[in-house]
Formats: sequence, structure tokens, C-alpha cells
Amino acid sequence: QPKVFLFDEPLSNLDAALRVQTRLEIAKLHQELKSTIVYVTHDQVEAMTLADKIVVMNGGNVEQVGSPMQLYHHPQTRFVAGFIGSPAMNFTNVRIDKVEPGKVTVSIPGGTPSVLPFDVDQNEVGNQVELGIRPEHLSLGNTGELTVHGEVDVVEKLGDSTYLYLKLANGDRVTVRAPGHSRVKIGETVTASASAGAAHLFNGNGKAFAKVDCPAEYSADE
Repeated sequence: QPKVFLFDEPLSNLDAALRVQTRLEIAKLHQELKSTIVYVTHDQVEAMTLADKIVVMNGGNVEQVGSPMQLYHHPQTRFVAGFIGSPAMNFTNVRIDKVEPGKVTVSIPGGTPSVLPFDVDQNEVGNQVELGIRPEHLSLGNTGELTVHGEVDVVEKLGDSTYLYLKLANGDRVTVRAPGHSRVKIGETVTASASAGAAHLFNGNGKAFAKVDCPAEYSADE
């Protein structure tokens, strides 16, 4: 019995239904054989569902190594943050207005100043950085500490959920996952918000700032 298997894009030429079925068969095979499987894929769903540990590569360089949920909750770079998750993480440029121990105040286009739990150096004050927030962590209304306002220009109804695509004041687009029964229409201006703990912050080089006291719901403890 081989100790190591290598799969190189095994599902890339299959249709959607067969791809799901074959993915399940590979997962069962792994459980039965207890062998190491090295699985090469460009499909983040395959990576998230099949892997115990993922190595994210970019241009031949290793961006990050970790469990699926570690990469989802704690991406170390903007590239990893954008690769993991579907729909992809939202990104928008923000300005750092104030830095205090364990927290930073940022100005969000089409939103209000928000205090976020990140460890940031004082020399970053005034700099433009990138804020990341996942569509599933945003909800309609202003109940969270981080808020954005935008005009809805696309609505996608998928039954159990509705995806709203908002255009912010600076032209950036933000995707919000709303309930399937949402009645928001194209052309409406809406407010969406998220917990400050759900935010991600990346410097000019695409490296993540360290988050302080991450809430349990956004932690990768497994």
C-alpha cells in the first residue's frame, strides 16, 4: 500500500455534479487508507473540503501554511484572504486616523470612522491600508461597529440567501450576504455592518496586521 499519493488537478475536467461526487470519493478513500495525499488544485472548495493542511502558493512562493479554518479566519496576506472564501473577501482602501494600544481608528469610504482591534505601529497614522471583510460577516443595518453605506447595483437571489453588491462612495464594490427573503432592490441605498472582530487589515505590502483578542466566532481553534 503506497504511503503517499499525488493528485494533480484530478477534477478539473469533470462537470459540476461529477466533481462533487468524485471529491466525496477521494475524501472517503483518504479516511480508509490513512495515507498521506498531496493534492494540487486551483479550486479553493477542493482545498477547504479535502485538506487537513493547505499550502497556498503564489508565483512559486509559499504564502501561508495552515488548516483550512486557520487560513479562513487568520490569513497572513491579502492574497490568501482573497483566495479563501466564496464569494471572495471584500477589500477597500481606508486611512489610519489614530493608533492606540491594541486598537486603531480607520476612516472607511462610504462609512463612519471605526475602531478596530489591531496592533498597529504609530508610524502608520495617515497611511492608506486595505480593510478586508467577508460577505457572510456583513449584515444589513448598523448593529455592528464597522459600517458601510452604498447603492445596490446588483442583486443575486439564490434561494436560501441573497447577495447584494453595493457601490461605495470611492467606487469600490462590497458584497453582502443577506437572507433569502430580503426585499432590497437595485438602486436602493443601504447600510451594512459587521463586528469589528470580523475585520482584516493589510499594509501596503499586503501583509496582515496582527489582530488583538480575536472573538471566538472568528477564531480558528480546532
